[in-house]
Amino acid sequence: MTRGPLAPSAPPIPPAPPARPVAAASGPRPAGPRRTRVTVAVGLTALATVLSLGAGLTARQWWDGDAYPVADPAVTADRLDARAQEVYAALALPDAELDDGPTSGPRRRAESDCPYTGLSHLADRFGDTPPDMPGVVTVSSRWTLKNVPASAGQSALRRAATELRRQGWDVTENATADRRTTLRTVPPGGGATLYARALPGGRLAVSAAAECARYPETTPTGADGNPRLPPQRLPDGLRR
Repeated sequence: MTRGPLAPSAPPIPPAPPARPVAAASGPRPAGPRRTRVTVAVGLTALATVLSLGAGLTARQWWDGDAYPVADPAVTADRLDARAQEVYAALALPDAELDDGPTSGPRRRAESDCPYTGLSHLADRFGDTPPDMPGVVTVSSRWTLKNVPASAGQSALRRAATELRRQGWDVTENATADRRTTLRTVPPGGGATLYARALPGGRLAVSAAAECARYPETTPTGADGNPRLPPQRLPDGLRR
């Protein structure tokens, strides 16, 4: 039996190329459990320290009270006179005259009328004569106008309230009681309170009082132990 020629065989399949190694992903390695615990512990310690310091300072402030600011009484008195000048201008009473009577004449004073602060002195406040803190005073100034009819006084106070609000003053009270209308104002920046009151008998009083402040040790004092003040400056244009 005669065989025909053999069919050519299929070429051999070449082997697959070796797999290339995959590079490891770059970036920080995740923190382990030990590192996480250390970070949390440090944060909690810092927070506890801040809270304890804040609580200690707050408790001490509650017990001892806040310290009064330091201010020169003479400078404070001049500042009050300047503010009173602004109130006088806002009242716009050019025909009014200065009342220099014995009980209503102009005056200026520095008084020790500032109590101790803080819980450590709470019991003292309930006494008949609460003690005042030494070296701390409040400065005040007052003058009174006369020949101001009741209707003119009422109009002047309303006019002053409008004008002072326009200038940025805080008008905190404008009420009528016992035939007396009172205008209570605080100038921009605070530090003092000024009053304008319509009084019986055709009079209108203007007073100013500064907040309590400790005066420097070098401040000259008078026979009463309170700081000496320069002469009072009455408003420009005030008839006498």
